[in-house]
Amino acid sequence: MNMAVRVPVVRKLSMPDMLDVFDVEGSVAALAPEGFIRPKDDGEMHGYLDGTLGAAYGVVDGAGLSAVSLLRLPSDDHANMGLTPFPRVPAADWRHRAAFLENAMVRRVARGRGYQRMLLDARIDHAQRAGMNWVCSGVHLDNVVSWSNLMAKGMAIVGIRFDPGYPVIGLLKGFQPGALASDPNDHVLVPVADAKRHEMVIDAGYVGVRPIGDTVVYQRLIADR
Repeated sequence: MNMAVRVPVVRKLSMPDMLDVFDVEGSVAALAPEGFIRPKDDGEMHGYLDGTLGAAYGVVDGAGLSAVSLLRLPSDDHANMGLTPFPRVPAADWRHRAAFLENAMVRRVARGRGYQRMLLDARIDHAQRAGMNWVCSGVHLDNVVSWSNLMAKGMAIVGIRFDPGYPVIGLLKGFQPGALASDPNDHVLVPVADAKRHEMVIDAGYVGVRPIGDTVVYQRLIADR
């Protein structure tokens, strides 16, 4: 007898989901290249599942929990720290108004079904409802699928760093009108894999707005004129 396939559902995760969350994380991290996934320890994951550090969302389908993602939300007790804010985030917004999209993980057998984008929608909506002005994310430059999905949701490449030992691009989305407005008439194309070229055009005042084939379209920020 054939069993009906359950329609995938995105839902907020909680403490009873912890073992399933770690099962997804372990299965994905074991196969991912270095830097694609930074696993959370028990204490950190507890904070997302109980709401202390933010929120966790998952996709449940006929196979159970098939995808997981995290949203870090700053608070008085867990403000964003550090002397250097995320690129393009105003200092006034940095500590309490900039959320982070983290650890999107989809089981190998469930890839290609749009789960990552479903989880992006849920977390971006959550961040906006929580009063954030910005959502940030850092992605390994080689993880093209992940950062292309982020750009499809309106996030722009605003920075790049090399200190982890590999290039990590910073992507940002603002909720205020005109945030990260750029000029489509002042643009350059950057090869996807050319990390130094990404760095050069970012330093020149451009932000990456969309991928086209093997390149990324960068446009000059209007605010930098």
